[in-house]
Amino acid sequence: MKQKNVAYLLGVFAILLVIVLNFFGVFQTLEYKSYDYRIRNRMANIISDKIVIAAIDENSLEHLGRWPWDRSIQARMIQKLTRAGAKTIGVDILFIEKSNEQSDTALEEAVKESKRCVNELLFEIDRGIPKKQKLPISGIVKYSIGIGFPNVFPEIDGVVRKVKPIIEYQKKLYPHVSVSIASAYMEKPIEELLNNVPLDDNGEMLINYAGGFETFKYISYYDILEGKINDEVLKDKIVLIGYAAAGLGDRHVTPVSPVMPGIETIANNVNAFINSDFISYSSGLFGFLTIIVIGGILAFFLPKLSSWKSTFLVITVFVIWFLISRYYFVEKKVWVEYVPVTFLIFFSYLSITSWRFITEEKEKRWLKKAFGQYLSPLVINEIMKNPDALALGGKRQEMTVLFSDIRGFTTISEALTPEGVVTILNEYLTKMTEIVFKYEGTLDKFIGDAVMAFWNAPIPQNDHTQRAVYCAIEMIEELKKLQEKWRAENKPIMDIGIGINRGDMVVGNMGSIERMDYTVIGDNVNLASRLEGLNKEFRTHIILSESAYQVIKDTVLTKPLGTTKVKGKEKLVQIYSVEGKV
Repeated sequence: MKQKNVAYLLGVFAILLVIVLNFFGVFQTLEYKSYDYRIRNRMANIISDKIVIAAIDENSLEHLGRWPWDRSIQARMIQKLTRAGAKTIGVDILFIEKSNEQSDTALEEAVKESKRCVNELLFEIDRGIPKKQKLPISGIVKYSIGIGFPNVFPEIDGVVRKVKPIIEYQKKLYPHVSVSIASAYMEKPIEELLNNVPLDDNGEMLINYAGGFETFKYISYYDILEGKINDEVLKDKIVLIGYAAAGLGDRHVTPVSPVMPGIETIANNVNAFINSDFISYSSGLFGFLTIIVIGGILAFFLPKLSSWKSTFLVITVFVIWFLISRYYFVEKKVWVEYVPVTFLIFFSYLSITSWRFITEEKEKRWLKKAFGQYLSPLVINEIMKNPDALALGGKRQEMTVLFSDIRGFTTISEALTPEGVVTILNEYLTKMTEIVFKYEGTLDKFIGDAVMAFWNAPIPQNDHTQRAVYCAIEMIEELKKLQEKWRAENKPIMDIGIGINRGDMVVGNMGSIERMDYTVIGDNVNLASRLEGLNKEFRTHIILSESAYQVIKDTVLTKPLGTTKVKGKEKLVQIYSVEGKV
């Protein structure tokens, strides 16, 4: 299987993995944290000035004594708020058990006369199911304009983000106290109030927290009771009576505060109903399609792009996704699941990039090992950018090939020891190889004492013939330097002939999967070899074919040698010798 196909499969695997993990809720905790971050960092939410909290705070406890207070104090408070003109009084205090008869009667009468009180009942919940109901004393149930439960259900990390607006118990529906308070204040039936409230699969609504602790106006319970607060502050308001002192408990961990009093959680939900300002859930289909689309984009492009382009793509997709999710949350009040797609983006990038890195490094090591001996470093670097060019097989293209051979090498080798032959031959071939690489040629092979090189493959070279000819000229110049050195060392003097031809040839990896040889073949290759052999006859060093001559005639000095018969060719061949650069 091709390496790129494996990368595509990794992209598809990333999509399937995220869908499965998301289905089993693996991202849930992180998603909740991302939701909390968005709640805290969005722009200011709408805050109603109609909500006031009558806080049972440290000041109230200091003046009125230890909690719980006698219910006659609660009766006085309700009477005080009623006279001040409060429109709705929400009491976040449970009056489940009877106290003394006189105090209970006073409280019941205050609730009866007020005609604006919403009180609480309590459910005992087991695994989300109400098992037992605890009602307040009979007079409270009878005279309250609304009754609601205060139960909240923290998520798995202990944070209160949602509330059940309705609980069914013994085939009867009971509202949350915040719903009951909003219904009483807005004078709307609870059924109508809940018509457009977005709920999740568990029948819970998100609490649209308007801000952190003390976002709403807190007034000390004692100050209201003692008449220290102007009635105008309370007139036509929703006054919520609840705990604020730290020692009384009833505090929740919320997305916006680690210690928010329960009464303010109620206030936030009432505020949402008053302003019809709810946070909705995105559909499961939207989340599924988002994973498919974004995952598909990454799976398609990441295997194709270079490292820096892949990184740029991933960063761009991530930023766009962040802005989309933020836009929906801030502007549309829709909670789009952020974490699964974010995980998909980076998992796709890491898995595909890692696979490509491992395979490409392995490929690069193979290329360097396989071609380092007969390709220049520059050419190898170019090949690494497109290794598919070296697949088994060949292609026909116009190229230039060079053959160089030592004249009379057999006679020279007879005058030297085997070790001497190896030494002088290695010295000569090393220099010639360096020159071939200098002009970015491909060293095809050494054929005994002969050198074969070609240009315009494996990378394109528009000036391939000029490179080959300039290489030949420099090879002769370097040979002259070696000849002077060998004379000084009393060694045999070698001379060479070079043949160059330009034309269509077949180039590629020839052989088998196990053993390949990157080479050129064809009639025009053979012609270059024949031209090299003619140097001895014409007493020249470099001979060009007509096709090579026509390309470089204005850049080098040449001399026409006429036409000649070449083995393997029926027609006479026009040839030229190279005298040097212009």
